[in-house]
Amino acid sequence: MVSTRLPVRAAIIGCGVIGPTHAKALSLDGRAGFVLACDVDPAAAARLGAPRTSADWRDALDPSIDLVCVCTPHHLHAEQVVAALAAGKHVLCEKPLATTPDDVRRMVDASALAEKRGVVASGVFQHRFSPLVRRLHELVRGGDFGAVHSGDMTVRCKRTEAYYASGPWRGKWAGEGGGLMINQAIHTLDLMNWFCGRVVSVAGTVERRKVRTIEVEDWAEATVRYAPEHGSSGAVGTLRAENDLATDWQNTVTIRLAHGSFTIGNGNRLTHIEHPSAALCAELRAFDQIHLDGCKLPGKECYGDHHALQVQDVLGAIVGGRAPFVRLADAAQSAQTVLALYHSAATGGAVVTLTAPGFRRPTLALASAAAFAEQA
Repeated sequence: MVSTRLPVRAAIIGCGVIGPTHAKALSLDGRAGFVLACDVDPAAAARLGAPRTSADWRDALDPSIDLVCVCTPHHLHAEQVVAALAAGKHVLCEKPLATTPDDVRRMVDASALAEKRGVVASGVFQHRFSPLVRRLHELVRGGDFGAVHSGDMTVRCKRTEAYYASGPWRGKWAGEGGGLMINQAIHTLDLMNWFCGRVVSVAGTVERRKVRTIEVEDWAEATVRYAPEHGSSGAVGTLRAENDLATDWQNTVTIRLAHGSFTIGNGNRLTHIEHPSAALCAELRAFDQIHLDGCKLPGKECYGDHHALQVQDVLGAIVGGRAPFVRLADAAQSAQTVLALYHSAATGGAVVTLTAPGFRRPTLALASAAAFAEQA
């Protein structure tokens, strides 16, 4: 049986951009003790303020550690998560889980075995913890809106050549595993997937239009098809995402259902609601006013502050001996959707299932100015 001692002694592996967000979220919960920071850069590890630091992530597998937060570059996640679970550690892994379908499957399989031993394994999708989003999902899954007919999502953001130059792994298929879709738009995609259900197939394309120093995509379009449910033939989702080098952050998710529709915009704010029940609409507008006062976290504005709620949930799952709200296997679908999109783009926009064999990534040439003008 896995120990539920208090405080839950936590280690963070990877102390760069997102590491401080996890450190602050841990500090907000009295059930956690942040005891070890691991990073190949000693200065980055020291900045998080843990009593112990290490340049070797394997030190987080020490018997004194209960929970490991994996915040390293994407291509390192699979090895570190699988090792931590095998060592009996509870794990919270940042998105994306991994950069290949095989690694995602390896992590899901490892989490299934670990869960049988009482280990908590969770994947970060902090926007699911927005009180508004969580209540909307409960209503959709409960049938209050009827069958989901369609969803669509848009993302526009600004990630410059300087951003990609900030780490040798960024903008590389082997390191980041992709670009715009796997690192920025995956959060918005996850919300559309979460509302629409189980992904059946993906068909689309990705391009490199503006950022000349990367080999991955900065533009994407796709159609996502979902499994039939509630007597429907299955929802259809559409996505469009672009790094336009101008927009700091702009995203929307619109879900259309048999008995209404809603749109979630920047900051998980409700920008549109339609439903026959005035009381339900009023309730959702009230949820839209909930803010996490006193829980401000460091990091980019687009992160939001809901890491605090996800860390709280993981700690509650550890102490209470229950499953986390977002199991690692739950977080896998959106990573698999992005990887299927890459495979589709590499095969001329073919319809691809999440378990399609022979995973390929596209080779992206920089689109010409004329091509960009035509497609814009």
